[in-house]
Formats: sequence, C-alpha cells, structure tokens
Amino acid sequence: MEFNELISDFATRHGIEGLSAEHGATALDVDGIVVTLVESGDALIATAEIGEPPVEGRMEFADALLEANLGADAVFAKNHENGQYILERRLALAALDGAAFDVALGNFVNQTETWRKFLADFRPFAETAAEAEIESPAFGAGGFMQV
Repeated sequence: MEFNELISDFATRHGIEGLSAEHGATALDVDGIVVTLVESGDALIATAEIGEPPVEGRMEFADALLEANLGADAVFAKNHENGQYILERRLALAALDGAAFDVALGNFVNQTETWRKFLADFRPFAETAAEAEIESPAFGAGGFMQV
C-alpha cells in the first residue's frame, strides 16, 4: 500500500478528521505519544521521543539503549536538534495494509511507553552504589579499609 493511501485509510477507519500525509509525512498523537510517520522510498519510518537523557547516569542509560538495539525491530538514537532520545522503526510499505499498520503502530507505541517508563524510573548504578556505600562504608572508624 502506498503511504498516502495508508494514512487516508487509517484516518477513515479511526474517524480522524484532517489527518493527511502532506509531503510524505504526518504525525499522530496516540495516547499522548506523538508518532511521526515519514515515507522514505519503499518504507515508512515511525519515530517517537523517549525523553531527555537522565542527568545522573547518562552513559549507563545510553549503554542500555545501545544494547537494546541489538536484534530489535526498532532502534534508538539521539535527536541532534533537541537532545531527546528517540525510538525509530522502519516498516516496508508493501507489507502494510490497514490491519498490519494498526498492529505495527500499536506495538511501536507500546515499545515507546515501555522505554519512557524505564527512563522515568531509571536510577543509575552509580547512584545506587553511592547509597550502598553510605549505608555500609568501606572504611572503618580508623580510616582503614575493612576486609
């Protein structure tokens, strides 16, 4: 199915007025998650923001995203314009009809929600280790390391 057809069909089936695919792109708000859809040759690229990198443990979180990229159907990146982490998925337009698009979009939104929650709940390992050290210091009262 062609991109314009797919978006028009989606809008009709879901009663969304004014949704169009001008210049090969559109955006949908699905449960508060804005998904940008862009036609790229024979593919549809879906993109959504995960959020800002955490203040503490930025590298640990970035490592988690990079590890999640392996074998995933969607990949993570950082938007150079606003510094936000994003999730992006490429779908073959030829493989999409209305039902397949609904499933793919739903899965993408669910993945985005999962990663947003992970980011919101993220406590870097350094912070956890620092708290553990405060609770049980490595040095005794005399300043020597306890063994």
